[in-house]
Amino acid sequence: MFFQKFWVKLIYVFLLTVIFSSSTLYLYVNQSLIKDRLTNFTGVNLTAGYEASDEDLFWAKEILNGGYILHFRHAERDKWIDVQMYDALESDLHNNGLDKSRIAENDYFAQAVCLNSRGKIQAQAMGEHLIQIGLPISYVVSSVSCRSRQTSELAFGGYNALSRQLVHVGPYNELHAARVDNLKKFYKSLPINADGNTIVSSHNGVAVKDMFENVRHSIDLEEGGFYVISRRNGKLYLEHEFHNFVDFMRIFYIR
Repeated sequence: MFFQKFWVKLIYVFLLTVIFSSSTLYLYVNQSLIKDRLTNFTGVNLTAGYEASDEDLFWAKEILNGGYILHFRHAERDKWIDVQMYDALESDLHNNGLDKSRIAENDYFAQAVCLNSRGKIQAQAMGEHLIQIGLPISYVVSSVSCRSRQTSELAFGGYNALSRQLVHVGPYNELHAARVDNLKKFYKSLPINADGNTIVSSHNGVAVKDMFENVRHSIDLEEGGFYVISRRNGKLYLEHEFHNFVDFMRIFYIR
């Protein structure tokens, strides 16, 4: 009887040891995967802080000197899958003139093309941060689309001009090469002040790799993100990307 109990206890201890060792080994081998899943589940990285890259630091400070084109994607809108139909109403189906807007805020399809409530808050908060940071702005041009105009008004203090060229490709039937050629001409014609930046308030997918001398891969932005673009010797260069506004903003807040 004694030996039977002894062997039962020994087997029990052995099984617990195996289970514990296996669990520990699994956690060790899969620690990166577990961290990623925790981040995806909560939306917050629970295992590390944020440290800006040297490139982010450089360009965040560099644009404070002015002299660049900053291409912003508008703030958040509701995702309507047929948004192209409504964008065409605003940009083309009106009698207000070329490069003018139907002003969708006052029309029946406003919800399809304008900022949603979160987007308005986002754009206004961007504007507060830009004032605090001291980003110099000398000129603002916006897509005729409601969401781009509203982003200009809330984040950049308004706009100097509107352009139909800055509406995303979705509503139009056009050849890619012709589109790129028109965009190059447009961005090369923008006024640039050495002491301020020219803001383009537009859409994702308007600025494309074929516009630039130094880009060979596809590019895209989240809402509120922006590209830093320079113009040298009559050519356009994509200098840096802040994929979302937070990547830029938090560089200036240190504790």
